[in-house]
Amino acid sequence: MVRQIRILFEGAFYHVLNRGQGKRDIFLNDNDYKDFLRIIKETCQLHEVTIVSYCLMPNHYHLLVHTPNANLPDFMRQLNGVYTQDFNRRYKHDGPLFKGRYKAIVVQEGSYLLQLIKYFHNNPVKAGIVQKNSFYAYSSHNNYIRQEENEWLRFLDLLRSQFAQKKNLKNAYMDFMKTNNDKAEEFLREKSKKAVNAIIYGDEAYMDEIKIKYLQGKSLSGEIPQAKQIDNDLKIKKIKKEVIEVFKIKEKNLYYSVRGRENIPRIMAISLSRECSGLSYDKIAQIFGGIKYKSAAKYCERIKQRCESDERFKSLFDELKRRCSQVET
Repeated sequence: MVRQIRILFEGAFYHVLNRGQGKRDIFLNDNDYKDFLRIIKETCQLHEVTIVSYCLMPNHYHLLVHTPNANLPDFMRQLNGVYTQDFNRRYKHDGPLFKGRYKAIVVQEGSYLLQLIKYFHNNPVKAGIVQKNSFYAYSSHNNYIRQEENEWLRFLDLLRSQFAQKKNLKNAYMDFMKTNNDKAEEFLREKSKKAVNAIIYGDEAYMDEIKIKYLQGKSLSGEIPQAKQIDNDLKIKKIKKEVIEVFKIKEKNLYYSVRGRENIPRIMAISLSRECSGLSYDKIAQIFGGIKYKSAAKYCERIKQRCESDERFKSLFDELKRRCSQVET
């Protein structure tokens, strides 16, 4: 089974999620919730980690974790391990409590953190546990309302930066919680369909930055399919960028053909995608749209024949290939 890639760097923010094995409850009563929060406090102090927001649900938990020292695995190993030991001892159970490895999504600072906070704090209401999020005792929502931090829960700097134009942080936060924009929920619902982008929550530029800095070309044992997909995604993006720049066209021109006229930039992009990434013709056809894998193969053969008969065309194609093969840093 392919494991989720771990992206570790100093100052990173993560949405961490873990569930009970077999959908079993991991919190059976108030004492369990309190014990977990105690362990969070002690583990944060030990590893110099802070929590931005949290929500503990009966069979799973959400944490928004900030790691100044790039040590999320150490923090999570102790948090899950100590709680599992306490739980098993209390209820005379044995074996694992949680469903495999925890999930960790790298989160861009700013509004993306806010969207997750809103998702966390509304979770008990959407699950039908309470009618109002302020009625739920085991999320950080009421800390936000009271503007009350502690040694391990830190969020006021984020609110100040995001609501800088507002005089009252409490009112600004409460107004934000009433908005209908549920970007984080949409992302979490769709993430399983996009294996690589599922581990990074942010805008396109941020996702590309993280992939290039921490994933591109890295040897990720046990995570090769994801690593390969990341490399391919970046290569295709690079190919499109270079073709658009050389031919001075808009990106939309790469996705359609005009009857009776050869779309050279599109055909070159298709051929470069095959040569620089090694993707299948079927996958390339999906990327550029409107064609089947046989057409993609035909376009690649057409470029090859044109290069053999036209020296200027070959020089242009070779230059594009050279530029597309360069690794951006």
